[in-house]
Amino acid sequence: MDFVLFLLVNLTLFVRPAELIPALEGVPIYNYLILATLAACLPRFARQLQPEQLARTPITACIVAMIPAVAISHLMHFDLYSARVGTFAFLKLVVYYMVLMAVVNTTQRIRALLYAVALFASISSTIAVLHYYGVIDVPSITLARENQIDPETDEPFVIPRLCSTGVFGDPNDLSMLAVACIVICLFGMDDKRLGIFRIAWTIPLALFFLTLVLTKSRGGMLAFATAAGLLCYMRFGFWKTAIVAGIAIPVLLATVGGRQADLSGGMSGGTGQARLELWSGGLTLLKGSPLFGIGYQSYGDEVGQVAHNSFVHVFVELGLFGGALFLGAFWFAALSFWKISRRISAEYQFTTTLAFRRQLPYLLTILCGFSVSMFSLSRAYVEPTYLALGMANAYFVEARRLGIPTPVRLTPQRLGELLAVSIAFLLFIYLFLRFNLR
Repeated sequence: MDFVLFLLVNLTLFVRPAELIPALEGVPIYNYLILATLAACLPRFARQLQPEQLARTPITACIVAMIPAVAISHLMHFDLYSARVGTFAFLKLVVYYMVLMAVVNTTQRIRALLYAVALFASISSTIAVLHYYGVIDVPSITLARENQIDPETDEPFVIPRLCSTGVFGDPNDLSMLAVACIVICLFGMDDKRLGIFRIAWTIPLALFFLTLVLTKSRGGMLAFATAAGLLCYMRFGFWKTAIVAGIAIPVLLATVGGRQADLSGGMSGGTGQARLELWSGGLTLLKGSPLFGIGYQSYGDEVGQVAHNSFVHVFVELGLFGGALFLGAFWFAALSFWKISRRISAEYQFTTTLAFRRQLPYLLTILCGFSVSMFSLSRAYVEPTYLALGMANAYFVEARRLGIPTPVRLTPQRLGELLAVSIAFLLFIYLFLRFNLR
């Protein structure tokens, strides 16, 4: 029952029935469902907070530790009201993540959740595409429109960009979802247990690629290229991947054309330079509050817009303390994937199931796609980010259940390593701005 309830939670998150059906407007369906799921899995939920469990799951430890980081970011500025409101808002995200970890606790459930995400996202994408082409009218969906100047004629023109409902009401968010679901479709096509029905995954695969193209998101296209390259490398090796990339990338850019193919132009001017200016403005603010930041959800108020880089955004708002924790969730996930893949190849190839081993490259690719997208998006405080982290961590917990030792434990040495990685990341951003910001 708890898993079914959690699937309904995600259906509500992706499809947003309250935005599609006027009679449901204002009904907190998501809140009711997440509370019901929490009640159904409460003992397993609470067990995750035990010190030994947190040490064995550093991703969870980082996410839970971000709760006091959010509070402290405002308390250091004596803003009690914002500390209370912000902490409660972030706490809801942590509850979603920890409910996922409590419920998705087998290889079969990880597989079922992947397929459910693709199904729910296909509903959301279908609604968005039909609205985009005028087949249906959804009042809650507003197309993003970007004003451009034709370099040859100097005439202004507008680029309409696909959006959906809820947290996917921004084309960049929708592109991030589309990339993840393209990977899930490829996972389904590789699922031999589905037999001949595997071919049915080509339908949502085409839908999600169309969704990605219609968002006209440069960041989404870059995430797609990175994810495709990583998945190809993990399946076929370096040389075959290099040959395929040499042929496929020019064809891809020629096919999509327009805004998404202009990756260099996006960095040298227009939105690319505007985003670098936002990063620079945030780093300037960070100098004034380096340890605990300027305050949760304060970036837009101080700089004028959000950072359009989730990692920079969190470092500026929550300081080195909170920023290191957020970066650490991704760092420990990448490290765990690397260690588990080596152990499976060397020691546990014949003691783990094929279904379990087959999930690794796809879950890693999904997380990689999210990570690349988040370099051009401020999406540190939305459920899809913690969905990706949760699915990865559920895989690591399942590995331990199958007899593979915990790949990464939270130790003082790991914390020191995380501090060094965080400082190196900030130094990289600083140097990147130094050489690219005009």
